[in-house]
Amino acid sequence: MSHNPSTMKHTYLLILSVFLFSCNQAQSDEERSLNFDAGKDYFVDKITVDYAQNFSVSYHNNYKVVKATVSYGAAEQDSDSLSWIDAFTDVMVLVQRGTPVPPLTGELEGAHVIEIPVNTIAGNADDAPTRFLALEVDNKLLGLGHKDVYDPGLKARFDQGELQEIGASWHTGPNFEVLLAIAPELTYLTAASLTQAEGVSRTRELGLKAAPEFSWSETSYLGQLEWIKYDALFLNEEAQANKFFNEIKGRTDSLINLVKDVSDKPSAMWGMHSRSGNWTVRSNGGIAELITLAGAVNPFGDASAAITKTEANGLSEGITISDELVLQKAEDIDFIFSFQSTTGNWPTKAYMENFPAYRNKDLYHHFKRYKDYGASDWYQSAPMRPDMLLSDMIKLFHPELLPDHELFFLAPIEITH
Repeated sequence: MSHNPSTMKHTYLLILSVFLFSCNQAQSDEERSLNFDAGKDYFVDKITVDYAQNFSVSYHNNYKVVKATVSYGAAEQDSDSLSWIDAFTDVMVLVQRGTPVPPLTGELEGAHVIEIPVNTIAGNADDAPTRFLALEVDNKLLGLGHKDVYDPGLKARFDQGELQEIGASWHTGPNFEVLLAIAPELTYLTAASLTQAEGVSRTRELGLKAAPEFSWSETSYLGQLEWIKYDALFLNEEAQANKFFNEIKGRTDSLINLVKDVSDKPSAMWGMHSRSGNWTVRSNGGIAELITLAGAVNPFGDASAAITKTEANGLSEGITISDELVLQKAEDIDFIFSFQSTTGNWPTKAYMENFPAYRNKDLYHHFKRYKDYGASDWYQSAPMRPDMLLSDMIKLFHPELLPDHELFFLAPIEITH
């Protein structure tokens, strides 16, 4: 691969400037201490972590200790992720701007120190745009994973050159050259494999601040939703995060209450089919949970199933089941949901005729909100809007309960055979 000399020179200058900035920060520690009120609580607004399993926070007057964790069991056991040890935990100390850094001893030894609130950010997770918009910090945004975002305002900023692509989360890691060029004060990076976790470390080695994102590994929809609070910690936007979380949770709670007494529950499978003769179905995680909460039965539900990452996108598509085993439950499956918008890769018509879902054309994909340039709102918004997915499911399972709801994420699958 050839290297442009001017680009290389620019990169070296950026690294040098980051180094000099770090040195200058260290020189100001004494001045910070002079203005520091040790008895003051610098964080009036706080969060609690009630549902997420993979991050935590504790408050200490002028700093926060944030831990982001992913367990070995959450990583798929392939050649890439076998190198994960029992658990990967990242410890970060978020220090209020203008106050001293606490002693980095004990559990804080080796912690990544970040001055907050950060003024500029970047993020490569698919749902990062929704979180940043919900926190109302999109004005601080310098880069996202890729330019094909669904939100028209962010898309326009890409087209105008105001935002840069830092590397999509379903690839191996961030584009370091771009990150050095835009130099955000913090980059949120998806870490769904060892390679991506090393991307976090490498970003830090270059003198940039980075925080790993493990929202993909949460087993509940509220756990995944709660990661908006994680993002808020670095921005001192806890109040806004609490507001958004409580609003969405309130809506989902109302919907769940609406169907709690239904007795006639259809059976619904969320899956995809491969040409190799297997189905991959959601047995655990937020989507599997929402199927049940919407008043349906998931024939492949298994709350003990691990949430795994995949090479394709860093997220779990579920467990793999043979055509033969799925066929054994076919007569009980009233709805099929899939990311496949046609039945082109599905088994033969003779096979599919065994499913009431197929015979009644109750087949739905989640790409209703799609732009011709390749943007899908499903990936941007669904993890942060479980209320809308739950509404769609209830509309299909129990239409009499939501007669005026128009499907938001879901649309009929085209039957091609």
